[in-house]
Amino acid sequence: MKPYLKILVVEDSLIFAQGIQLLLEQHTLVAKTLHTDNYKATLDVLKDQAIDIIILDLNFETKEYDGFTIAHKIRQLYPKIKIMILTQNTRIAHYEKLFNELNVDAYLDKQLGVKETFTAIDEVVNNRKYIDYNITQMLEIESWMRISKRENDILEKLSQGYIHKEIADQLCISPRTVEVHVRNLFKKFKVKNVAELMSKYIKYKNANRENIEDCTAPFKS
Repeated sequence: MKPYLKILVVEDSLIFAQGIQLLLEQHTLVAKTLHTDNYKATLDVLKDQAIDIIILDLNFETKEYDGFTIAHKIRQLYPKIKIMILTQNTRIAHYEKLFNELNVDAYLDKQLGVKETFTAIDEVVNNRKYIDYNITQMLEIESWMRISKRENDILEKLSQGYIHKEIADQLCISPRTVEVHVRNLFKKFKVKNVAELMSKYIKYKNANRENIEDCTAPFKS
């Protein structure tokens, strides 16, 4: 098929944007890439160019706007343009806002490789949503960080090999309460048994992502 895609990269790091453009131009369907580094320039380009896909960062070196602001405006003015988020900021709250409110088409980590970047473009072109593996893993890790202290205590005891009755005795709660917490954890992490839960728990502990709150403005609480 003849190249036809026009892609706009919205990113305020020039060296990163130029690297992405060079990568994108290797894709067989990409005919042209453009770059803007701010809100106004992006809207100016969209007035003059028929863009198919926008690759958009979330974090900009200003408090006047962020990627959410830009995505919202694009959705208002150009609802047919595909929006692919490419960012280092991965939060469950961001995910929910991007897909549920702004209806973006992809959520990608900046450490993504060439092959998966091209896969994401192919999926989006075919009207399918795409979330890369790194993003999925980081979202799951944040889910671990949202569990209650009691759930965390029970997980620690399970990881040490204790059974429900032993956990109940050590935490001064009933075995029934332990069972309820464990069932809730199964639902939260989409597992069927303790072995699967422990497998995910170990991955989380090994990931060492305890500093997920340490991000730059405007993402600080």
